[in-house]
Amino acid sequence: MQATSPQAGDAVIDCTLGLGGYARRFLDATAPAGRLLGLDRDAETLQLACAQLQSYGNRFQSVHASFAALASVAKDFPPPNIIVADLGLSSVVLDAPVRGFSFLHDGPLDMRMDQSQGRTAADIVNTAGERELATLLKDYGEEPKARTIAKAIVLQRKLRPFTRTQELVEVVDAAYRAILQAPAGRKLWLHRGLHPATRTFQALRIAVNDELAELQALLPQAFDLLVPGGRLAIVSFHSLEDRLVKQFFQQQAKRCACPPEQMQCTCDRIPAAECITRKPISPALKEIQQNPRARSGKLRALKKI
Repeated sequence: MQATSPQAGDAVIDCTLGLGGYARRFLDATAPAGRLLGLDRDAETLQLACAQLQSYGNRFQSVHASFAALASVAKDFPPPNIIVADLGLSSVVLDAPVRGFSFLHDGPLDMRMDQSQGRTAADIVNTAGERELATLLKDYGEEPKARTIAKAIVLQRKLRPFTRTQELVEVVDAAYRAILQAPAGRKLWLHRGLHPATRTFQALRIAVNDELAELQALLPQAFDLLVPGGRLAIVSFHSLEDRLVKQFFQQQAKRCACPPEQMQCTCDRIPAAECITRKPISPALKEIQQNPRARSGKLRALKKI
């Protein structure tokens, strides 16, 4: 909240409404006349949030939409003073076995944020070629054993197609045991307490929901919508997201566009923004203790000039 400095009467867009935690705080901070528009790709979560926020009346609006469509869904909303996006998954979605996001619970191998879209994680692991799978795991999951895991997936699906999360977990776990020569029957955790399937599930979730392309689409739209002096805040949870946000923010705040080899600036470029956060803000220990899933969160904020 400090990074965005909400004031009474501000118009706010929450691009990832979730259960409405951010929205409630912004609606309270912008009372009595401030308004908030909340977007979410997940219809079930959106319904829950609307029930929680109905007491704010017409100060609160919601739209079932991806934030990649921000410009079109916000065209009838007042020009925003603040736009926020928390790129983490809602606990309600993550903890629901039927949604297939978690490697800790058995459920359909789904991972779709928007249940109306077509392709699931099962579709990818059952149809993608071995090289394509390895590239996906390496690029989206930063998985160091991507080729080994991709090969194991392809070998297993020849025997039986993947339909459940735990089927995939077992294959990834077995691949790591073979690499590490770890005995069966003992829980296998990697460096810093990382479950062997963590990176594989991250990669598939990003691919299923086209998350990086969605974020790349959001950033320029959000910046263009802001009023002068408006603030854009993004909370990311892995290095791929944070890198995109950092690069976009740096580009908007850049003071010189001259070639690197040029000794003296001649472009006289006027920055479009200034970074509120010079470095990303990580959650405090107290917040991590209350919500361990927040530990990898990084907040970056930008002010439009």
